[in-house]
Amino acid sequence: MSIQVKSFMKNPVITCTLPEDVGNVRDLMTQKGIHAIPLVDVEDNGRVTIRGIVTSDDLVGVYDDTVDIQQVMTQKVHVVNPQSNAQSAAKMMIRHNTHHLVAMEDGKIVGMVSSLDFVELIAEQKI
Repeated sequence: MSIQVKSFMKNPVITCTLPEDVGNVRDLMTQKGIHAIPLVDVEDNGRVTIRGIVTSDDLVGVYDDTVDIQQVMTQKVHVVNPQSNAQSAAKMMIRHNTHHLVAMEDGKIVGMVSSLDFVELIAEQKI
């Protein structure tokens, strides 16, 4: 039996639109208890263009809250289809040395998967 990404991805996904500063993103991450936020542009039709992602690791050592988040974000964001299986998503994370994948469908962010989500799958013995 193959587990699909959609069965364990986290949603809804908190996003930020650009421009934004480090302080606001850090505050949002703290308030929501999350460790990564995709930075996006949203078109009038609701379709999303991902411009980057910022993680709590990106913010370590950034003490000036007025810094533009684009200066610390990672521009390359790896996207997975929610119907993909967990094994292919895990392999993508390993291949790209990343801890977060954004799940997109029809031009919209529908979820996010982190390396911790895979640990939870194993702990719950779902794989």
